[in-house]
Amino acid sequence: MASAVTCPACRARNRTTWESCARCGESLGTAASTVFRTERAAAPERDLGTLYLVLMVAVVSGTLALACRDITSRPAPPAASPGVFTLGSPASPAPSPSPVTQPGRDDAEAGRMLLAQGKAAEAIPLLENAAGEDPGNAEVRQLLGRALWDTGDREGAVRHYAEAARLAPAAYGVSYAQALEASGRFDDAAAEFEAALAAQPGSPVAQEGLGRVYYRKGDYAKALPLLEGLAAQTRDPVVLQQLAYAAEKTGDRERAIATYRDVLAVEPRAVVARGLLAESLMAAGRKDDAIGVLQEGLQRTPEAPQLQRGLGSALERTGRSAEAAAAYREYARLAPNAPDAAQIAARAARLEASPKGSGS
Repeated sequence: MASAVTCPACRARNRTTWESCARCGESLGTAASTVFRTERAAAPERDLGTLYLVLMVAVVSGTLALACRDITSRPAPPAASPGVFTLGSPASPAPSPSPVTQPGRDDAEAGRMLLAQGKAAEAIPLLENAAGEDPGNAEVRQLLGRALWDTGDREGAVRHYAEAARLAPAAYGVSYAQALEASGRFDDAAAEFEAALAAQPGSPVAQEGLGRVYYRKGDYAKALPLLEGLAAQTRDPVVLQQLAYAAEKTGDRERAIATYRDVLAVEPRAVVARGLLAESLMAAGRKDDAIGVLQEGLQRTPEAPQLQRGLGSALERTGRSAEAAAAYREYARLAPNAPDAAQIAARAARLEASPKGSGS
């Protein structure tokens, strides 16, 4: 038995020592609570493309999906205005509530200035005083929530974000939902994003947040319509990639293939999308197309070792052992510190010793 961490974005299993998902590049920092026990694969040489589709993207290369963009946005601490977790362009700021009223105004303004200077710990007592003087001021609650978040008090921060959302839902409801999401409370976050959408139908920030939460929960059927709407509006390559993956997970492989191609049309250097497209083509029996997609990617991004890794796997599965060994060798050369570099080099040696073998 070996410990593993499940990716919050694509649900792939990863080693506990890895910082980013091997499949999609998502940060595993929020997945610490999802460590579980899983059996080690009895045959580690089987279907390497499935086991390590995109291996240790963050370790072996600075090139992430969509040319240094993650498949899913990495949540940052909620800020004073909504939109900090957006996948595409940040939404327009929500309407500001009324200015801080006279009680506690000086403390609130001083706390705001300290926050702007990155001095959250110093801002907290001032903002607490301001909140005590003016408990009904949503903006002060939001600022206090941000200060607590920045100092690591997630629980306290969420309480104040919740109060800000209660006092001014139109301004701060989405920020509260985002804080819940970043805390790993996906069910609660989904409920808050749904409430925000009910209050403001068509809100792109709320729609995006709800689609992302469903996606991260692995509820791809619910994520699909939301991602569809966003993709139609924005053609954002991150949203398109999520849509493609959700389509594949719900059984619509041809749509997934077409949508992965849409990602590459928008961003040809999207390494993770290219790898996922190749795997979808392989699963559909279109092996030559899959190899061609990977070879084209290497022409565009020769510095991306994960494409060499995928190419080696595709070639091996088509019985082209010598070519597969060469691709594996190149992967190990480009990514000598990757967790599987030694394993892949050894696999290349075995293929070279039996060039006619299928490697299956």
